Amino acid sequence: MRSIVIRNILRFLALLAVQVLVLDNIYFGGQINPMLYTLFIIMLPNRTGKIYTLLLAFATGLCVDISSNMLGMHTCATTVMAFCRITFVDRVITRGDDVTIDTPSVFTVQPQYFVYYAALLMFIHSLVFYTLDYFSFADFFNILLSAVFTTIATLILAIAWQLIFRPRKTAK
Repeated sequence: MRSIVIRNILRFLALLAVQVLVLDNIYFGGQINPMLYTLFIIMLPNRTGKIYTLLLAFATGLCVDISSNMLGMHTCATTVMAFCRITFVDRVITRGDDVTIDTPSVFTVQPQYFVYYAALLMFIHSLVFYTLDYFSFADFFNILLSAVFTTIATLILAIAWQLIFRPRKTAK
């Protein structure tokens, strides 16, 4: 139990640092800004309570907003994503089976289910974020385009992150 908490704290700090120091300064084509910090909420253990998940999402978004001098857009988008995560995690990851998975990742569940789950949550996050950013129905296609491309870029980075920081197998 203690190792899971320490692993999640380190993941939070690392993802926050990468987001604030590197990814917030990258805009591909003026519309695509990878938001890798969402991986922290996506990879939270399934045993995390609903209230704790929402509070952690709120705190994560708030940290990114404060660090990048935003007006609460990350906080709102991350909290909405966490709310949807509570609904989707059992339906998509475990498919209703009575299986407990500590941390959803490419290595702990079938990769296609994880990619679907992560892409769905990242798209919801990006859609809420860019809706708040543009705040105009006249820019509907720009919002949708930015959300789709940001989701793709973030998903690629999230899978690369998991491949780079793959958990080591312990000898028995």
